[in-house]
Amino acid sequence: MVDSISTRGIQLAVTRTLAGGQRQLTRLTQQLATGRYSDNMSDYSPSNAQNLLNFNNQINLQRGYLDVIGAIAPRMEVYELAMTGIESTVSSTMSTLVNYPIYNEAQNDALRAELRNALSQIEYYLNQRIGERFVFAGARFSTAPVADLNGLPILTISDTPTIVSPDEVPAYDVDFDPLNPGLLVPEANTNESVNIDATRSLTYGFNSNEEAFQQIIMGLRLALAATYDPANYSDLMATAKDYLRDGLANTRGLHAENASNMATMARTQDMIQRKVANLQTQVDNIEKVDIYEIGIKIVVLQAQLEASYSAVSSLINLTILDYLR
Repeated sequence: MVDSISTRGIQLAVTRTLAGGQRQLTRLTQQLATGRYSDNMSDYSPSNAQNLLNFNNQINLQRGYLDVIGAIAPRMEVYELAMTGIESTVSSTMSTLVNYPIYNEAQNDALRAELRNALSQIEYYLNQRIGERFVFAGARFSTAPVADLNGLPILTISDTPTIVSPDEVPAYDVDFDPLNPGLLVPEANTNESVNIDATRSLTYGFNSNEEAFQQIIMGLRLALAATYDPANYSDLMATAKDYLRDGLANTRGLHAENASNMATMARTQDMIQRKVANLQTQVDNIEKVDIYEIGIKIVVLQAQLEASYSAVSSLINLTILDYLR
């Protein structure tokens, strides 16, 4: 009877040891699979748990800034490409106009075709979009901001060229109302401001009603008007060239501003990425385990468990034999 009780006690003790060993094996196996000490904060010391919380919060915050940068970078790239295209179109047109110093009816069709093509190109560039977002539309993201430029009426010498003030829209804007030309459309003329890190905000973006673009479109329209007015050809063409020259210079200024914003964003992105990498290193210093060491522990523990299972089996068999005896 004493032997039976003693054997049963040993059996229970070994069984508890096996259960503990199995739990330890499960944890080690998980560590081997994840490379991390634990996913449960309660398994860490209070100081390490607090540090992990702080580091991970900072990582999430910094990644949020990276997400913002990632969202606006493609828009800036579109501005870059569009303004490069606009500058090329205007430069080419100005070079073409040099070849038409006086009114020449025989050459008018060719010149008109070039000017209308230039208007179509400007319209194309200012109606660029990413997905469903028109990047030159101000806050009217889903609306192409520039109407058909070749559908505008032909100007005459009696028309006064006008560059509209902020919040108004020019005749080529999709929201222009000919019955109320001074109508304010503030959403057409907005820029955006975003936080790209904890201490830096970035105001970026351009709209189709920037003075530079108004000047270019006015210059092209005046040049086109000259081809229909022999008597005022020289005056209209001279004014057109002035507008084109000023519009090109101002577009280059916008282009430089966009390039500066892109450079600022790239520097900030690099700084944040390095900060995230440093924070991740500190997290890894707490969480990471030595996979080689864990592998050795698993092999040793498995051997111990196998021996324990064998011992329990022997005890069970011994008890049964004693019972039969």
